[in-house]
Amino acid sequence: MRAQPNQPSALKPLYWLLGSIVGVFIVQILIGNLAGKDAYHSFLALFSLSSYGVEHGYIWNFLTYSFLHSTDGAFFLFHILFNGLMIFWLGRVLIQLLGTTRFFTLYGLAVLLGGIAWFLIISWKVPGANVIGASGGVMGLFVAFAKHLPNQPIRVLLFLVIPFNTTPRDLLKIMLIFELVGFVINDLAIFGSPLIPIAHSAHLGGMLGGWVFVKYILNKDFSFSGPDIKPPKWFTSKKTDKAQTGRFRINFTNRGELQKEVDRILDKINTQGFGSLTEKERETLDKAKELLNK
Repeated sequence: MRAQPNQPSALKPLYWLLGSIVGVFIVQILIGNLAGKDAYHSFLALFSLSSYGVEHGYIWNFLTYSFLHSTDGAFFLFHILFNGLMIFWLGRVLIQLLGTTRFFTLYGLAVLLGGIAWFLIISWKVPGANVIGASGGVMGLFVAFAKHLPNQPIRVLLFLVIPFNTTPRDLLKIMLIFELVGFVINDLAIFGSPLIPIAHSAHLGGMLGGWVFVKYILNKDFSFSGPDIKPPKWFTSKKTDKAQTGRFRINFTNRGELQKEVDRILDKINTQGFGSLTEKERETLDKAKELLNK
């Protein structure tokens, strides 16, 4: 199938988001180095998420905390670098599949629910704690990515060293298990106060935001059924396959006609987002991918 082009006009809002995050990071460093610790702490109180800020009516903190990142410690650059790269890699795909409005709805919802989850779990236990970083938004983006392209082959560097091949669906399962274990051990602090400064509750809240967006906002599925998991192809009878194929009006034996229909659907995705596709158009893409790759 035709590769999705990274059109500059489509990616411009993504670059504005990344530029804003980098710009705020630079402001943090300048305030910390030039204005002193008191001014820096006042800046954090205004824009990071904490019980102090919420008690003083800083409701915007539930969103603005995602623009701030760590500026101290041995690996302070890793925090913003990792989040920035993930937003770029996932965002350049999702913003063209979903469209700008849906993309920022997804990202904003993940950030919001990530902040709420952290606030409900941590703020009452550690009154002076605050949370910063776009990790909740990143988790929401990855959930949406895994739902749209569950079997897309990807390569991941384990511990940034060991490469292994996987799929978004399998990686999401691994990440969910890791975050749940970290949430129980660290955020719930079975052995006392949190052991490491990682907000697993915010990550899980971001994942929830991504799932809520895909299920309720994008697919408008308000049922209480479980996830839509299709049976493997070997489980589907030939009779069922023929019945499903008959629903398509496209002549799949005519490669030229099929390519024209695929191009039309991809153009629709570029202009209106992936969520605008009908069920028939999504099925056409799935069927065409198998045939055109042969």
